Amino acid sequence: MQQNNERKVAARVLHEVIENKAYTNITLRKVFAESNLDSRAKAFVTDMVNETMRNLLHIDHVLNSFSKTPVAKMKPFIRNLLRISVCQLLYMEEIPPHAAINEAVRLTKQVGLVGLSGFVNGVLRNISRANMHQTSDFAIKYSYPTWLWEKLVYWLGQKEAEAFAITSHSPPSVSVCVNTYKTTVEDLQKLLEAEGVTSEELETKPFLVLKKPGDISRLASFKKGMFFVMDSGAYSAIIELDPKPGQTIIDMCAAPGGKSFATAVKMENRGQVLSFDLHKHKVELLKQGALRLGLSCISPAMQDSSVLNPKLENLADAVLLDAPCSGFGTIRKHPEMKYSRTMKDVLELAKIQNELINTAAKYVKPGGKLVYCTCTVTKEENQHVVEKFLKQNENFKLKSSKQLLPMSDSDAFFVASFIKVI
Repeated sequence: MQQNNERKVAARVLHEVIENKAYTNITLRKVFAESNLDSRAKAFVTDMVNETMRNLLHIDHVLNSFSKTPVAKMKPFIRNLLRISVCQLLYMEEIPPHAAINEAVRLTKQVGLVGLSGFVNGVLRNISRANMHQTSDFAIKYSYPTWLWEKLVYWLGQKEAEAFAITSHSPPSVSVCVNTYKTTVEDLQKLLEAEGVTSEELETKPFLVLKKPGDISRLASFKKGMFFVMDSGAYSAIIELDPKPGQTIIDMCAAPGGKSFATAVKMENRGQVLSFDLHKHKVELLKQGALRLGLSCISPAMQDSSVLNPKLENLADAVLLDAPCSGFGTIRKHPEMKYSRTMKDVLELAKIQNELINTAAKYVKPGGKLVYCTCTVTKEENQHVVEKFLKQNENFKLKSSKQLLPMSDSDAFFVASFIKVI
């Protein structure tokens, strides 16, 4: 019965994410809060949902190959139950095929769809007998809509696009930035080990990759502010920003706060970090995070970063604009991005990014630095924004620009830095 509950919850989450275009992580938190699943069951549902989302188009391709009823014509619950079950058959080897099939049939009957139990049984048994792991179509194999795959090849080139898809297809790692204002990498590793969490140090950054940490917020080391969650690739923006103690730094779109926290730590908590966000609840999260970490130099505030604040003109030694973007660089963590984003979204975001960077530029003092970054790989949101900005702002010179692709411990990021010469 417990497994049926898990599959029922997973099917509900998939319905919200796929049919209603909700975010996977937010939907999981919401559904878990309403369920009576234990921590092991929640972890199982999370893995099942994320693995299904990573492979959604391939799973639908397999189902359409074995079902006379197309996936799009199936009842919503049956459609998502079959997706979960095919995911178990093809991608979750720890689950015996007979268990995946029998539980799917049982759950079909349990929800009152007895007449479809034979259909579910037949489709899944036929799939389990066939070898459907392989396909010659690269886009289907890694579950990319045709338009997005063609664009990835345009943005990155064939070889890099394939490498991007392969790396982005694996489950994400959990990386944390060490709060070196309070502790050291070595001491934090010892604290985590005492709490039952093993970790691996990254050589070039104050980061640890945690091995199956579970709920991080339960850890005493987290509560004491010894670290904060941050993708190690995002730290490239902080390296480029190069904040110094005593400086005034503006973080234009700061939530959830990782870059503000990393900036304050690099500044040894001396100076001022003005952390802005448009939403009140996100500003409150920034305040809570800074308090937990003991970073008093951070000043979170509500502000629409697209609207110029005259009081801030020529104030900052450096400004960081981590712009809202399509997020394709985080597909490993948010596989729903592959199916919910459109090219229209990309072009609309590029317009917003252009407004934001032009506003951000006005806050930089002469000789100061502006760092622009996104967690995506589109030329429209990255290189084109940089080119347009330089044409519109002759008092800025490009210092560096680089597209970082996903690696085993990091997402993809684009980072460009500028110097205000006048």
